[in-house]
Amino acid sequence: MPARKMFRVCRGVWFQNRRTKWRKKHAAEMATAKRKQEELGDGDGDCSEPMDSDSESLDLVDTGSNQRKRCRMEDEMRH
Repeated sequence: MPARKMFRVCRGVWFQNRRTKWRKKHAAEMATAKRKQEELGDGDGDCSEPMDSDSESLDLVDTGSNQRKRCRMEDEMRH
């Protein structure tokens, strides 16, 4: 594989990892802010059902598809 193409692939994976890291960090910050807000309470007593702490991050869990994609790219680079 030409070095230029390998660089593009690696750069794409780097940006993908960076975006995933940002999303996870953002979800954790939002969950922390929500917990703090719930602790303070707004005093009206009309709260909705408490949210599961993991429910926001469920869509961020890597199901292995990214890992498989990464492995395929590494295999392609080797050949």
